[in-house]
Amino acid sequence: MKHDRENTVGELTRLAELGQIFARHGLKNLGSALGISPVSKEAPDPRDLRPASVVALLRDVGPVGIKLGQLLATRSDLFTQPWISAFGTLHDQVEPLPFDKIEPVIVSAWGSDWECEFAAFDRNPIASASIAQTYVATLLDGSETIVKVRRPSMAARIEADMRLLIRLAGIAERRSSDIARYRPVEFLQSFGKNLAREMDLAAEARACERIGGYLEMLGVKTPAIHWELTGITINVQEAMTGMPASRRPTSDPAENARFAKNYADAVLRMILLNGEFHGDPHPGNVFWMEGSQVGFIDFGSVGFLSGARRQEIVRLIFAIANEQTDKVADLLLDWAGNPIVNRAQLVVDLDELIGEFRGTALAGIELAAIFNRVFKLLRDYRLVLPPDLAILLRVLLTAEGFVRSLAPDYNIAEETRPIVMQLFAERFSIGAARDHFTKVRSGLLDVTASLPDLIEHVASIARSGTIRVSLDPASLNHLTREGDRTTSVKGPLVAALIVSAAILADQSLVLSGIALALGAFALFRKWE
Repeated sequence: MKHDRENTVGELTRLAELGQIFARHGLKNLGSALGISPVSKEAPDPRDLRPASVVALLRDVGPVGIKLGQLLATRSDLFTQPWISAFGTLHDQVEPLPFDKIEPVIVSAWGSDWECEFAAFDRNPIASASIAQTYVATLLDGSETIVKVRRPSMAARIEADMRLLIRLAGIAERRSSDIARYRPVEFLQSFGKNLAREMDLAAEARACERIGGYLEMLGVKTPAIHWELTGITINVQEAMTGMPASRRPTSDPAENARFAKNYADAVLRMILLNGEFHGDPHPGNVFWMEGSQVGFIDFGSVGFLSGARRQEIVRLIFAIANEQTDKVADLLLDWAGNPIVNRAQLVVDLDELIGEFRGTALAGIELAAIFNRVFKLLRDYRLVLPPDLAILLRVLLTAEGFVRSLAPDYNIAEETRPIVMQLFAERFSIGAARDHFTKVRSGLLDVTASLPDLIEHVASIARSGTIRVSLDPASLNHLTREGDRTTSVKGPLVAALIVSAAILADQSLVLSGIALALGAFALFRKWE
């Protein structure tokens, strides 16, 4: 497929535009401090930073400002409620561009005869956001599709804005240790990567297929992608049946509860077990299908939790369940980059927080209530969550709010119990044990490097699955003599059995266990 080549935006020109925007919203002094407005003799006034002024500024900055404000609206670990409420007013709906402005993007991707691909194409968009506009079309085979087209010249402007924002964040970090504590450069770099993925409509389609492959096993539907028509600037996907869940298609409490359960189960399993998940599962991105089946659309925003991060979450859950506030504090400080804080007081505050929920049935706990308390604690100690965890918390809060709107008595916290138990099981699974054996094997092979013949024999066993036994009669007679049963023989024997156990772990845990048990027995007999 062809793709449009957008002209780069001059940074100096854009810097001047941003300076004018800062001045227009009464933030000229702040702009001067960051180096984007003419130098002012006056110091920046903290009172300039009023929520309404900053939100108006972000709206005028354009798509990057709007997207950034929407993300900040989810960061209750950074901002108090007046700020969160103000950021929440930033919506991504914009006036649609006329089709003659959008068509050049289509022609660049599909060629001038693009209409031959469709039996029908409605030129009136059904949605218009800051990055793309969405249309309904019918393919020649009668398939109903949704066509998302990126707005022209969007990539160049966003890339220029992100470069400038990261540069300004770097200036702010160098000039203020208080600002540096919040790691704005790291935050914006993560934001920029996510925004770049959202700009790449083919990347959105790939995420839809990857996550959709997992969701399919749960009975959850995602749209099929028409790859022959999909690229960086356009994606074409199956039109979902049913309707957006935001329309509340039923008033039946029992059906609402079934749908809420299916939705919550899908969201939680995506996060905790799959590790890659829909980053914005609000009701407009969720389809209510026949039989209370759940469908997800719009995978422009995606969250990732590495295996290491998921294990940290398991450790956190264990620590909280066992009321080990020292370990909870260590994990929170590690996530925040280990800033200097009054750790002893943090442990006391965490103990008080955990104590409030001690003895409370899981079904009686609201995630929002817990998060609000945790967010206040994080703000008090100025502890900043890593971006991946911030997305995770946003998704959980979105999910809980939607679930409670459908079924007020349904508790998403209770739903986590079987999923967390499955995550625990994964942590202590045979696969995890094999990983540990692999590490042990590596270390033991280093230790026993002086026994090349032995190792070669054991490796041969592991490769072939057979054991070749060759006994020299003279050696056998030598070993059977009572006086020759010395540690000089048993030492290599123990090493052989232990190394065998480590190597066989990749082939058979049963054989590995037998070899390890024999090694332990030989070691025990050595000291008799």
